[in-house]
Amino acid sequence: MKQLIMLAAVCMLFHTEALPQSTNEPAALSETMYLLAKPGMNKEFEEGVAKHNAKYHAPGKDNQAMLRRVEYGNKAGWYVWVMTGSYSSLDSRPDDEGHSKDWEENVGKYVEEYGDTDLWSLNRKLSYGLDKFQSQKRYEAWALDLKPWQGYRFNEAMTKLKAAFEKMGNRTMLVFDSEVNRKGGPDRGIVWGYDNFADLETDSKLVETYKSLYGENSWDNFLEEWKAVVVEVDQEHRIKID
Repeated sequence: MKQLIMLAAVCMLFHTEALPQSTNEPAALSETMYLLAKPGMNKEFEEGVAKHNAKYHAPGKDNQAMLRRVEYGNKAGWYVWVMTGSYSSLDSRPDDEGHSKDWEENVGKYVEEYGDTDLWSLNRKLSYGLDKFQSQKRYEAWALDLKPWQGYRFNEAMTKLKAAFEKMGNRTMLVFDSEVNRKGGPDRGIVWGYDNFADLETDSKLVETYKSLYGENSWDNFLEEWKAVVVEVDQEHRIKID
């Protein structure tokens, strides 16, 4: 009986950490699916996805969908199909025969391989610059593997980092929680938006700003905390196709 009580307590702790940040608004979900186009068919693939999205996943509707291409990273050359919504909208996502047929006719016939599918929720408390990010052309995406039970430490560190981004006011940072705990899958995601690669050469003054908020040795302390919590980072640069 004691073991069952302890197991229940652990499950409750894990569930609480994974809950959306506010019970007053639904989780802002993003479903991501990797797709590899057949050789020489990138143009046809992109046009087919655009047609399918316009018909079934248009802007302003539940289950709005977008397409991104990985430019650098382990999956360079792959695409990421992103569908946004909430848990409620997942129940109403198009799944009829017409939708499936349209996908195969416009998209599926150009797909060489389907990759991982993941579900993410935007952590509103830890994110900064969502409105600006929506108009940015590119972004750097980090998928993070955390050490077991260290999510609370990661959140505390990111809270301080967000404050620095707010003070700078010139960069965007979106933090996501993984909603699916799968073997080998990521625990957290961070997205940093930009328009051109040249933007990456411009010093954001992040370290300087962070130190102004938390003290001279604070950035070194942040890096030590990062190393103590994060196992590894899978980094990609992506461009927004539509």
